[in-house]
Amino acid sequence: FFLVSTRRKASKMKRPTALASLLSLSLLSVGASTSDIDHDGKPVTCGSAIKLTHVESGGGYYLNSESAKMGSGSGQQIVSLISKRNKSSSLWVIREANNDEICPPGEPIKCGQQVRLSHPDTEKNLHSHLVRSPLSRQQEVSGFGESMEGDTGDDWIVVCGNSSDKVLERAKKFHLQHVDTRRYLAASSEYKFNQSNCGGGCPIMNHLEAHCRSSADKYTEFKVELGVHLSM
Repeated sequence: FFLVSTRRKASKMKRPTALASLLSLSLLSVGASTSDIDHDGKPVTCGSAIKLTHVESGGGYYLNSESAKMGSGSGQQIVSLISKRNKSSSLWVIREANNDEICPPGEPIKCGQQVRLSHPDTEKNLHSHLVRSPLSRQQEVSGFGESMEGDTGDDWIVVCGNSSDKVLERAKKFHLQHVDTRRYLAASSEYKFNQSNCGGGCPIMNHLEAHCRSSADKYTEFKVELGVHLSM
């Protein structure tokens, strides 16, 4: 298994991506707050830039993507989990699914709602498809699309951990079920990239593999505890 970087030589001034510009406009048009860990029942809302914390690995790994491609499988952009909580590459903007009406910024995300998670740094969407992942040999998770637009493989269902909940709340466990394949976003501390499975100079050394698995269990539990949260 090897990885090929797609990062281009940086210019003197980096132009903001379309998604970053969209987020900036959302922050101006509605209320916004930057949170550390919340335990007060506040909802996760449309247009917010959030970090997905993985529960099974101890709450210290965050869903992440960077401008590097997988050297096996689909060859699409890498999605993994990192332990550094302050990197912008682990921010994802939660928004409406493909072909759905635009979700108003600041509107609470409902349990059972279909959403997309878009990556501001690279303008890819969180994606999955029927390709095997490199370490766990489950279903591959990748970054896909151009300028935030992809296909139905970018759509996920928010499955709240408590069946009585109506909206997705910060700091509460939930699952993301992939619409096309019905599998669940997952990770495990057992599947970590290292020199033996990723090679020397591996750009995702010590990251956990992101993959999808067939059932919702402890490996598919996530929380939203950090982010820039929009409110109406």
